[in-house]
Amino acid sequence: MNFRHIVADVVVFGLMLLLAFWGLGYAWWHWRISLAKETLPLWRRTLGIVGLLAVSVQALLFLLSFTRIGSDYMLFGKWARWVDYTFLVAVPCVLAGKGKPRWWLLSASILLFVVCFFITLSA
Repeated sequence: MNFRHIVADVVVFGLMLLLAFWGLGYAWWHWRISLAKETLPLWRRTLGIVGLLAVSVQALLFLLSFTRIGSDYMLFGKWARWVDYTFLVAVPCVLAGKGKPRWWLLSASILLFVVCFFITLSA
């Protein structure tokens, strides 16, 4: 395998992770500020918070893949199912939210899901 391909893969993977975690951080920061300013209906605010928490759990699950879960096939299978569940909860809940952080949070959720999917394929 060519060294340039390996470097390109690492750079693309790193940029995906950087963008995903930046989007999640931006959503957390903006959500904290916007809750005091905007008057959203209760159902939208609730679904937005659930979506934000679901994407945060996705980020936590990504980080947990580097613990002993990655070497134990039973735990890895359970981990992969939780990644799917959190993604399926996050997308509709994030889309029910409002504002610019919604799109950053949606892109973070999709990027984290894709990265975790690639980790699942690599096992």
